[in-house]
Amino acid sequence: MYLKKLDILGFKSFASKTEVSFNKGMTGIVGPNGCGKTNIVDAIRWCLGEQKSSTLRSDKMENVIFNGTANKKPMGMAEVSLTIENDKGILPTEYSEVTISRRIFRSGESEYLLNKNICRLKDITNLFMDTGMGANAYSVIELKMVETILSNKAEERRNMFEEAAGVNKYKLRRRLTLKKLDDVKSDLTRVNDIVSEVEKKVNSLERQAKRADKYNKISSTLRELEIDLAEREFAFFTKNKNENRVKKEEAFQRKLKLESELSRLEDQLKEIKEELYKIELELKDKRSEISVQTEKIHGVQQSLSVSEERKKSLSRNIERYKQELEEFQTQLEISESEKEDNSEKIEEIASKVVSAQLEKELLTEKVNSKKVDVEEQRVKVKDFADTLLVRFKEISAKENELSNLNESLNRANTSISKLNERIQNLTANIAKTVGYIEDLSNERTDIQNKLTEAENLYTQKQKEKEDLEANLAQLKEKEVEEKGVINILHDKISFLQSLIDNLEGFSKGAKALLEEKSWSDSEKNLLANLGNTAEEYQFAIEAALKSNLNNILVESLEEVKKGISFLQKHNYGKASFYVSSFYEKKENFFEKISGYLSKRKIKNVKNEPGFIGWAFDLIKTESKWEPFFKQLLKDTIIVDSIDNAFLLAQKYKSFNCATLQGDFVHYSGIIDAGSEPRLDDTLFGRKQLLDNLKKEIPVKENQLAQTKKEIELLEEEIGKIDLKVLSEKGRFLLNDLANVDKQISRFEYEKQKASDEIEKARQEIQELASHSNFIDNEREELETLLAGKVEEKTKADNEQKLMEEAFRLLGSEYSELVAAQNKMSLDHERFLGERRNLENSVRRAEETIENVKRSIVKRDVDIKSGEEELITLAEIVEDKQFELDELTVVKDSLLKQEETIDVRFKETRSKINELESEQNKYRKERDVVGNEIHAAEIKLNEIEMKMANLKESISENYSLTIELKEFEDLDAFDYKSRSEEVHSLKQQIRNLGPINLLAYSEYEEEKERLDFLLKQRNDLLDSEKDLVKTIDEINTTAQTLFMETFEQIRTHFVRIFRGLFNPGDEADLRLEENADPLESKIEIVAKPKGKRPTSIELLSGGEKTLTAIALLFAIYLVKPSPFCILDEIDAPLDDANIDRFAKILREFSSNTQFIIVTHNKRTMEATDTMYGVTMQEEGISKLVAVRFNEDFNIVA
Repeated sequence: MYLKKLDILGFKSFASKTEVSFNKGMTGIVGPNGCGKTNIVDAIRWCLGEQKSSTLRSDKMENVIFNGTANKKPMGMAEVSLTIENDKGILPTEYSEVTISRRIFRSGESEYLLNKNICRLKDITNLFMDTGMGANAYSVIELKMVETILSNKAEERRNMFEEAAGVNKYKLRRRLTLKKLDDVKSDLTRVNDIVSEVEKKVNSLERQAKRADKYNKISSTLRELEIDLAEREFAFFTKNKNENRVKKEEAFQRKLKLESELSRLEDQLKEIKEELYKIELELKDKRSEISVQTEKIHGVQQSLSVSEERKKSLSRNIERYKQELEEFQTQLEISESEKEDNSEKIEEIASKVVSAQLEKELLTEKVNSKKVDVEEQRVKVKDFADTLLVRFKEISAKENELSNLNESLNRANTSISKLNERIQNLTANIAKTVGYIEDLSNERTDIQNKLTEAENLYTQKQKEKEDLEANLAQLKEKEVEEKGVINILHDKISFLQSLIDNLEGFSKGAKALLEEKSWSDSEKNLLANLGNTAEEYQFAIEAALKSNLNNILVESLEEVKKGISFLQKHNYGKASFYVSSFYEKKENFFEKISGYLSKRKIKNVKNEPGFIGWAFDLIKTESKWEPFFKQLLKDTIIVDSIDNAFLLAQKYKSFNCATLQGDFVHYSGIIDAGSEPRLDDTLFGRKQLLDNLKKEIPVKENQLAQTKKEIELLEEEIGKIDLKVLSEKGRFLLNDLANVDKQISRFEYEKQKASDEIEKARQEIQELASHSNFIDNEREELETLLAGKVEEKTKADNEQKLMEEAFRLLGSEYSELVAAQNKMSLDHERFLGERRNLENSVRRAEETIENVKRSIVKRDVDIKSGEEELITLAEIVEDKQFELDELTVVKDSLLKQEETIDVRFKETRSKINELESEQNKYRKERDVVGNEIHAAEIKLNEIEMKMANLKESISENYSLTIELKEFEDLDAFDYKSRSEEVHSLKQQIRNLGPINLLAYSEYEEEKERLDFLLKQRNDLLDSEKDLVKTIDEINTTAQTLFMETFEQIRTHFVRIFRGLFNPGDEADLRLEENADPLESKIEIVAKPKGKRPTSIELLSGGEKTLTAIALLFAIYLVKPSPFCILDEIDAPLDDANIDRFAKILREFSSNTQFIIVTHNKRTMEATDTMYGVTMQEEGISKLVAVRFNEDFNIVA
C-alpha cells in the first residue's frame, strides 16, 4: 500500500488545482524557503483528519483556504484529496484504491468524503487506526516532531508505541467504557437517592394505611359501645335524679325542726350572758385593785433588795482595798533596793568603755595606713591587666578577621561555581520553556473552540429541558386534581353507602321495622327508596315529599297492625305506613266533578311563568307505586324560583309549589324555605345518586391513566437530557483552559525569571571575583601583623604574674589588721550596751516608787468613804421594811373579796357552756342536714349536666338523640369497665395520630413505583459489574500487546542505533518501574561511543536526529508504515551522517514509501522522484516534477 496521488485545490498557497503523483520508493520535494514545500505535507496531514490548526501553522482552521494575492481573489473553499493504493489490503475495506477528501468553507463548515461519499471524521479515523497512518501517527515526521519525540513529553512519545502496538483501539474502548461506567455510577447514585426517598414514602404510606384500617375498625366498635354506654348512663342518671329529689325533700323537713329548737336556745343564752357580763365587770375591777397593790409591794421589795446588795458590795471593796495597801508597801521596798544596786554597777562599767575606746582608735589608724598601700598596688595590677586585655582583644580581633577573610574567600569561590552552574541550568530551562509555551498556546486555541461548542449545546439542551419540565409541572398539577376528584367521588360513595346502610335521616321506628325482618314476611320498602328523578329536580321532589319520605309501603292493614305491635312491644316509637289497597277504589260523582275542575286548572297553570312541570310526572318508579306518588303529588307544581312559587300559590289556592332550590309553599300557607340543601343530604333518590357516582369513577380513572402516561413520556424525555454531563464537560473544558492559561503564565514567568536570574548571576560573579582578590591581599598583611602582636603579649604575661604576687602579700597583712579592729569595736559596743541597760533599770525603779506612793494615798480615801456609806444604807433598809408590812395586809383583804366574785362567775359560765353545747349539737345536726340538701342539689345539677353532655356528645358524634330505655341489669352493669373500654378505644384513635384515609391507594401507587426503581437499580448494578469486567479484560489485552511490541521495538532500536553510529555504542528503551505499563513513562537511553550523557537532551542536533530515526525505523520493523513523510529532518545532519541516513532509507524503501522535504543535496541524490516547488507569482505555489531512472538519467 502506498500514496498514489494528491490533489490540492485552494489549500494555502496552492490556488489552482495541483496534482502530485507519488511512486513507490523515495520522492523528494525541494525548493527555496517560503515557496510552499511544507504546504504539501500540511495538505496530506489535513486530509488525514488533523484537527489542530496550530499543527497546520494557522491560528484557525478557516485560514487554510487560499486568501488571495494582489492579482488573484481569495477562494471560498479548500479541498484536498488523497488517493491510496490498497493493494495489500491493509486498510479494512474491500476497495483496492481509496480516495479520501476533505473540504472546508469560509463559513466554517467542513466535509469528509470517502471514495466521493460523504462520511464522518470518525469513519476516517477508524479506517487508519492501527495502520501506522493517520493525523497523529508517525507516518508524518518533521524536525520539530523529532525533538518532541525525544523530549520529556511522555504522552507524545508513548503515542508512537501505542500506534505500533495497536492498543489505541483498546484505549479508545477503555475510555468509552469508563465513560459508560461513570454514567452508570451517576445513574446509580440518582436511582439510589430516588429509591431512598420513595422507600421512606412507601414505609410512611404503609404505616398510614395500617393506621387508617385500624382507625375504621376501632371507630366502628367505639360507636356501638359508646352509644350503648350512653343509653345505659342516661337511664342510670334518670333513676339517680329521682332518688336524689326524694332525699332532698326529707332533709329539708328535718332542717326546719332543728332551726326552731335553735331559736329557743338562743333566747335563753342571751339572758344568762347579760348576767355573766355584769359579774365579769365586778371581777375585773377587784382584780385591777389587787394589781395596783401588788405593784406597790414589788417596788418596796426591789428597793430593799438593791440596798442590801449595795451593803454587801461595799464590805467586799473595803476588804480588797486594805489588802492592796499591804501589797503596795512591799513593792515600794523592792524598787528602792533595786535602784541602789544598779547605780553601783553603772560606775564600774564606765571605766571599761573608756579603755576600749582608746585601743579601737589606735587600730583604726593602722588599718587606714595599710589600706592606702593595698589600693596603690591594686591600681598598678589593674592598669597592667587592662593593657594586657587590650592587646589580647587586638590579637583576637585580628585572628577573627583573618578567619572571616578565609571564610569569605571560600564562600566567594563556592558562590562563583554555583552561579556558573545555575546559569547553565537556567539557559537549558529557557529553551525548554519556549517550546512548552508554544505547545500550550496551540492547546489553548483548541480548548477554547471546544468550550464554545459545549456552551452552545448546553444552552440549547437547557431550554429544551425547561420547556419539558414546564409541561410536566402542568401535567402533575392535572394529575393531582384528577386524583383529588376520584378521592372525593370515593368519599362520596362511601358516605352515601353508609347513609343507605345505616338508614341515616329516617325515624327510629322506621329503622327498627326495616332492620328487623321477623314482624312481617312480605316485602318492606321505604318511599324514599322506591323512585328517583333527574338531579336538577332532586331538591324540588325532596321538598315535596319531605313529610312522607319515612313512609313504609305495605300491601294491607294487617301488615300495618303487625308493625304497630312490634313498635309497641319494643318501645321503638312511631312509624308512618302507606297501604296500597287504600287507593284501589273508584271515583264517585263529586270526585269526578272535582277532577274535571282540577284538569282545567292544570291546563291553565302550564302557561304560567316559571312553571316546569307536575311533581308526579318528574318521578321515575315502578308502575305499582305510581298511584301512590300521584296521590301524594297530584297538587304539587315544580317552579323555577321562590318568587314564582309565591305568585302561583296566591293565584291557585289548591296547589302546592316546590322550587328547584328545595323551597316549598303549601296551599294552606305554610312555607318551608331557606338556604339550598346539599345533594347528599337528600333522602329521595339516594340509591340513584350512588349509582351515578359509581359510573363516574371509571371515566375519571381513565382520564388519570392517560395523564400518568403523558407524565411518564415527558419524564423519559427529560431523563434523556443530562445537563449534568454537559455542564461537567463545560466545567472540565473551563478547568483545562484555566490550567493551560495558568501554565502559560507560569512558563512566561519562569522564562522571564530565569533571564533575570542569569543576568543577576553574571553581575554577582564579577563582583565576587573582584572581592576575592581584595580579600587575598588583605589576608597576607594581617598574618604579618598578628605574629608581632603575639610575641609582645607573651612578655607582658610574665610581668603581670610578679605584680599579682606582691599584691597578694599586702592584702593578707591588711586583712589581719581589719580583723583585730573589728574585734575591738565589738567589745566597745558591748560595754556601751550594758551601761545603757543599767541606766534604764534605775529609771524604771524610780517611776515605780512614785506610782506606788500615789496608789497608797488613793486606797486610804476609798476605805473611809465606804465605811460612811454603810451606815447610811442601814437606816434606809429599816424604813422600807416597815412600809412593806403595811402593804401586804391590804393585799390579803382584796384577794379574799376577788375569790368570792370568781365563784359566782364560774357558776354562771358553766350554765352558758351547757346551753352552748346543746346549741352546737343542734347546729351540727342542721349543718349535716344542710350539707345533705346541698349535696343533693349538686348531685341533681351534676346528673342533669351529665345527661345534657351525653345528649350533646352523642348528637355531635353520631347525629342521634338519646331516648330513655329500660335495662334489667342497670345496677349490676359494670360502667367502669365499659368506660375504660371506650376510653381505651378513644386513646387508641388518638395514639394513631392524623389519619390519611387515602393512604392505601397512594401506598399501592408508590409501592409499584418502588418495585420499578429497585429493578432499575439491580439492572444498573449488573451493568456496573459487566463494565468493570470489560475494563479489566481491555487492560489485560492492551498491556500484553503493548509489552510484546515494546520488547520488539527495544531490540530493533538497539540494532539500528548501532548501525547508524558504531557497533559498540549503547542504546536502550526503559519503562518506569512500579507503574501501569499503559501509563508509565518511556525513557530513551542513547550513549554514542566516548560520551556518557545523563540525558538525551545533551546530545547534539545530529545525534538526536539519528536517535529519532533509529527509533522510527525500530517501530517500522514491528509494524511497517505504508508511507512516511519526512519534513527537513535531515537538516541537523552532516555529510557523513547524511550518507548513513540515506543508506537506512534505501533499505526500508523497498516496503515503505518515503516522501522527503529537504534542502540537502546528498538526500536529493538518494531520491527516485523529485518535485520542485516554485513561486513564479508571489503567493501562489506551482510544481515541477523530475524522475530519475536507475542509470541516473533524468526523465522529464
